[in-house]
This record gives sequence, C-alpha cells and structure tokens, in this order.
Amino acid sequence: MSQGGYMTLVGFVAQDPKQRKIRDGVLVTDLRVGATPRVLDRVTGEWRDGETSYFDVSCWRRLGDHVRASLHKGDPVLVKGRVRSRSWVDKAGVSRTVYDIVADTVGHDMNRGVANYLRPDRRPVASEEDPAAAEQPDLPEGADMIDEEAMERFGRELDDLAEAEVATEALEENETADAAASSAPPVPF
Repeated sequence: MSQGGYMTLVGFVAQDPKQRKIRDGVLVTDLRVGATPRVLDRVTGEWRDGETSYFDVSCWRRLGDHVRASLHKGDPVLVKGRVRSRSWVDKAGVSRTVYDIVADTVGHDMNRGVANYLRPDRRPVASEEDPAAAEQPDLPEGADMIDEEAMERFGRELDDLAEAEVATEALEENETADAAASSAPPVPF
C-alpha cells in the first residue's frame, strides 16, 4: 500500500474541465472543485453557507477523458485521490499554498441528483506500428451515443415512483387519522 495523504472531496465543479497534453502525448484533464460547508447558526436556527474552499484536481489518461466528457460547471461531484500541496511567494511577496488532488476516482454525487452511466467502448490504443487502431468507426447517419427513448422511459419511471410515494404517504396519513378517530371516546349527543 502506498503512503501519502488521501482525500475524499464532496463538492461542485467550479469550472468546465480543461484537457492538456504533456510530454509523450499523455493527456491530463484539470478540474476545479469547490466545497462549501453548511453551518447551523445557533442563534437563528437556520443553516447557512460557510466559506468555499477550492481544489485543483488532475485526472490522468482515461479518467481525464471520461471527466471531460461527463462533467460540467455546477455538477455535484465526489473526488477521491492523493493530496499534495504547493507553496510559493507571489509577486506581492505573499506566501501562497495550494492543495492539489491527483484523482483516482471521480463521479457525480448521487445524493443530489440522478446520473446516467454509459460504458465506453474499449478500443485498442493506437501505436506508431498500428495506425489502423486509431481509426474510429463511423456512426450511421442520425446515430447518437445517447438513447433518448431510454432516457424518456427512465424519466417516466421516476415520475411514477414519485406519484406512488405521494399516494403511500396519503394512505398512511388516512390510516393514522382513522386510528386516532377510533381510539377517541364516543361523543355524547
């Protein structure tokens, strides 16, 4: 097991992911994630936002490709990875420290919404010896990677579940009211 500081970060995407190429053509996707703690104001009893902290997240190779294709500014995310810090002195002579995360895993925060998972095709990595491996098959005219019909069906199923939940709650409230009425003493006329 490797040593080092690992972190799980729950937050939101602060900027759209940006992909860059480094030496040897390796792709890295940079992601900026903000985390805002919620604090209870004990005087008013209301929840309010605390100070937002921002983290730079590096996603390498295939993870970076998937992050770039899946995440957008404002999306709720979970990030797990190794933490490292960088310190420097800026032009004004102020010492600065930034915390970076080299991501092992990145995903949507399902506690705050619904996501649709799409497993990409595993294609062989192209090499100089095999340029044919780099060719991508053309999709037929009008073909799309997203199955709109399946998405619509999924939305209808979610709506049906929500209606069933409301009906169940109403039935439970009626049963509670009936039980309370039957246990009450009779009213004399």
